[in-house]
Amino acid sequence: MSGGNLFGIAMSGLNNAQLGMSVTGNNISNAATPGYNRELVLSAESNGMNTGSGFIGGGVTTVTIQRQFSSTLFTELTGTQAQTSSLSSYSTLITSLSNQIGSPTAGIGADITAFFSSLQTLSGKATDGPTRQTVLNSAQALANDINDMGQQIDQMRQGLNTTLSSTVTQINNLTKQIAQLNTQIAQAGSAGQPPNQLLDTRDQAVMQLSQLVGVNVQSGSDGSYSVTLSNGMALVQGNQSYQLGTTPSPGNPAELAVTYQEPDSTKPGSFITTVLPDTSISGGSLGGTLQFRSQTLDPAAQQLGALATSFAAQVNAQNALGLDSAGKPGGPLFQVGAPNVIANLKNTGNASVAATLTDPANPPVGDLKLTFDGTNYTLTNASTGAVLGTSPPPTAGNPLTIGGVSMTITNTPAAGDSFTIQPTEGALDSFGVTSTFVSSNGGAIAASSPAIASPGSANTGNGNIKIGTASAGFSITASMTLTYNNTTNPPTLSGFPPGTQVTFGNPQQTVTINATTDTVPYDPANGDTYTINAVPPNTSPNGISFSLSGTPGNNDTFTIAPNSASSADGSNATALSNLSNSTVFDGTTLTNGYASFVNNIGNTASNINAMATATGSKLAQITAQQQSVSGVNLDEEATNLLEDQQMYQACSKVIQTAQSLFATLLQAVG
Repeated sequence: MSGGNLFGIAMSGLNNAQLGMSVTGNNISNAATPGYNRELVLSAESNGMNTGSGFIGGGVTTVTIQRQFSSTLFTELTGTQAQTSSLSSYSTLITSLSNQIGSPTAGIGADITAFFSSLQTLSGKATDGPTRQTVLNSAQALANDINDMGQQIDQMRQGLNTTLSSTVTQINNLTKQIAQLNTQIAQAGSAGQPPNQLLDTRDQAVMQLSQLVGVNVQSGSDGSYSVTLSNGMALVQGNQSYQLGTTPSPGNPAELAVTYQEPDSTKPGSFITTVLPDTSISGGSLGGTLQFRSQTLDPAAQQLGALATSFAAQVNAQNALGLDSAGKPGGPLFQVGAPNVIANLKNTGNASVAATLTDPANPPVGDLKLTFDGTNYTLTNASTGAVLGTSPPPTAGNPLTIGGVSMTITNTPAAGDSFTIQPTEGALDSFGVTSTFVSSNGGAIAASSPAIASPGSANTGNGNIKIGTASAGFSITASMTLTYNNTTNPPTLSGFPPGTQVTFGNPQQTVTINATTDTVPYDPANGDTYTINAVPPNTSPNGISFSLSGTPGNNDTFTIAPNSASSADGSNATALSNLSNSTVFDGTTLTNGYASFVNNIGNTASNINAMATATGSKLAQITAQQQSVSGVNLDEEATNLLEDQQMYQACSKVIQTAQSLFATLLQAVG
C-alpha cells in the first residue's frame, strides 16, 4: 500500500470525524430547542481497489446527515396534542363557569327559597306592610342574581368570540408558514439531501397547529405535507394554504362562527366562503372552545332561562288568582322577555316571525329552528335535528302553533328561509320585578283569596271552614251558604249551587249538584277538602276550594262569598309559597331544578378535568417515547464527541505516518 493511498484513506477519516464532531456539537447546542430532531452522520466504506492480492478499502464516505425522526410517533403525538389541548381549553372554560355559578344551595337557588319563605311569612300577616316589603326585597335580590348570571354568560360569550378570532388568525399564520416551507423543502431536496433544518421547522409548525385545531397530515412523494381538518377540508396542499375566518353566526349573530375560504375556480381571484358548523371542527383549543360553547355555555343559558321563565309564569298565574292590598285582582309580579327570533342572514324572503310560549310554566328548553320549504313549515330541535312538528301556512290572522311555541308570521318567506327561535335564552337579561310591584312597596302581592269563608254566627258546634287555593278559571259572583245535617248517615252538607260539581274525599269522588237540596257527605271525624267547579266551565261559581274540619252542630251554616276588599286572609300567599313544591317545571321543583342545573355543570366540569388529566398523562408518555428517538441525550452526545475526537486524532496520526513514509521514500530514491 502506497503512502499516497494511505494519506487519502486518513484524510477521508479525518473529514468524517470532523463532520461527526460538528453534527454532535449541533445536537448539543440544540438540546433545548423546541422541535429539534437529533441528527446522526451516516457513513459507509468507500469503494475498494483491487490490488491483485485482494481488494483494499479506500477509506470512509459520508452518506448523509440523518434526522432521528419517527413519522408514526409524530402522528400519534400531534393527534394526542390536539386532544389534550381541546380538553384543556374546555376544562378551563367550564371550571370558570362552574365557579361563577357556585353552590346548588347558594345564589339563585337560595334566592328562590328566600322568596317563597317570605311569602309563607306573609300568609300569616297578609296586611303587614313591612312583611310585604320583605317579599319585594327578596324578589329584587332574585332578579339581580338572575341578571348578573345573564351578564356573566354574555361576557363569557363575548370572550369566546375574541378567542375564536385570535385562534383563527394563529391557524392561518401557521398554515401559510407550512405551505412556504413545503416549497423551500421541495427546492432544497432536489439537490439529493434532506434539508433537516427546514423539516424540523415545518414539523414544529405542524405541532403548534395541532395545539390550535385537530388536523390530519399526509406526506407527498416530493416531501410536501398535505394538512386537512378532521372534516377533510384542506388547510395546506403543496404551496397553497386555505384560510379560515370568522363571521356572525347565521343562526345567532351574537356568536361568531368559523368560516372556510377556498379559491373560486370559476372566478380567478375570488373565494368561496363556507360557514362551518361547530361540530365540523374538533381538537385543539379551537375545537375545545367551540365544544364548550355548544355543549355547555349555550345549554346553560337555555336551561337557566327556562327556569326563570317558569318561575315568573307560575308566580304571576297564582298571583292573578288572588286580591292585592287594595282589594283588586293581582297582576304580574315578574316580567320576562318574549322568545328571541333570529332570521337567518341568508334568507331571501321578507317574512318576520314573532313567538310566544303556549305554556311558559313548562317552556321548551333549547333553541328551535323554523324552516319553510315553499309548502310547509317545520319546527325542529336545533341541537338534535328532531322534528317537533310540520304544518302548512296558517290562515290569515292565525298563529302557527308547534312544539310549545305560537308563532305569528308577517309577510312572505321564500323557500329555504329559516328562523332560530330561542324560547328562554334571553330570559336571564330580561328577567325583572314589575314596576307595579316596586311602586306598590309589595302591595301588588295578591295575598288574599278572592273568596272568603266564615261559619254562621249562631252555630252551636265546633266546625271550622277555611278557604283554599284559587285555581285557574276561578270565579265567584255571589255568596253561597252551606248547611250541615247530622240526622243522616253519613252526615251531609247542602246548599251547593245547582250546575256545579263537587269533588272531595280520598280516594276522590265527584257529586253533580242539580238542586240546592242535593247533598254531599261530610265525615266530622276526619274532615275533608271540597272543590266546586261549574258545569260547563267558565261560569260562576268555579274553581273554589275550601276545607271543613271539626264537628258542626245540626243545621250549622257556613258561608262562602266574594272577597270584596282586602282582608287579613293570606290563603293566596300560602298558595304562592306552595309553588316551591310545584313540579310543573320539567317534573321537578324550581329549587331542585336549579340544584340539578348547578350539579350538572359541576359534574361535567369534573369529568372534563379528569379527561384532561388523563390525556395530559398520555401526551407526556408519547412525548417521552418521541424524545427517546428524536431528543438529544447529552451523555450520549458526550460519548459520541469523544469517539469522534479519538478518531480525528488517530487519522491525524495516520497522516503523519503517511508523510513520514513518503519522506523516507524520497530519501531512498534521492
